[in-house]
Amino acid sequence: MSASRRTVLGALGLGALGALVACRPQQQDEGDGAVRVTGEFGTRPTVDFDTPLQIEEPYTEEIITGEGIELVEGAAVMLSFVAHDAITGEELTDNFRSPPEILVLNEEIGVLYEDLLGRTEGSRLLRVELGTPERPNPTVLVYDVLRTQAWGTPAELSEDAPEHIPQIEAGDDGAPQVQVPNEDPPADLQVVPVLRGDGAQVRPGQAVTVRYSTISWDSGEVLDTLWGEGMLPTTIPFTGLIPAWQDGLVDEQVGSRVMLIAPPEAAFGTDALVFVIDVLAVSALKDGPEDPEGTDTGPDVVDDGEDGQGREDDAGQDPAEEEETG
Repeated sequence: MSASRRTVLGALGLGALGALVACRPQQQDEGDGAVRVTGEFGTRPTVDFDTPLQIEEPYTEEIITGEGIELVEGAAVMLSFVAHDAITGEELTDNFRSPPEILVLNEEIGVLYEDLLGRTEGSRLLRVELGTPERPNPTVLVYDVLRTQAWGTPAELSEDAPEHIPQIEAGDDGAPQVQVPNEDPPADLQVVPVLRGDGAQVRPGQAVTVRYSTISWDSGEVLDTLWGEGMLPTTIPFTGLIPAWQDGLVDEQVGSRVMLIAPPEAAFGTDALVFVIDVLAVSALKDGPEDPEGTDTGPDVVDDGEDGQGREDDAGQDPAEEEETG
């Protein structure tokens, strides 16, 4: 979890997480309507309440019930959130225009663990929390549980698609399972839609949150993946990436799964590779173009070297990993 920005846990003042879970008072299932939350899922909600808001017990209310996968122990969780001081109404933090908070669902995340376990992705929750010695005023928190795998509609192959392309199926956990044909790879970069999302488009200078696998065309071996136990989506600057990613992901929409078939010169300079990428979110960069609301928070730009290619032993490296120089 990044220490450079305020997290959802910090917004709740949850320092001693284990102690809070063990000794917090009994909470009610939902509120009395004193807090009103409106707006579409995935966009910054409007939160209205009269101040000072009197809170006797903490509670969680499900504002929107999602249709995504159910959250289980150890699952990846992505959250966008906004928090307000319940006494003054002051906005404490808002990351709806910044990269999402990415967590592992376990008891280490404190009171959020019980809130999230068994919920479905695509849900919006209202959490009203009592104050703590470190943060005396109670907090009103609204957070969206974002999807951690592509959810778009299946895409049909275009007429100009190569004759021999890898076959993709989704495993029980949604992870792509790729079978590479016993044929020569295409000579040029191929962008093959698998699922078509309908969210915001990926544009240069933004941050993009993805989940991906990298497969060797020659061996069919999975060289790198963000799927599996303990693996989480990641947010990277969409600038200075290897050519396959920089050229292949531009204008793709959030919710999409796309397969990039990259010749060596479009990847890391050695082998032909297959990338299967789920596009999960886009957000503003700290030093990139501002969003419509004028917010420009996000991770710093990462450069991949002058030619965008890796060294001879870099076939499995992160496409956004910075090139080391001797």
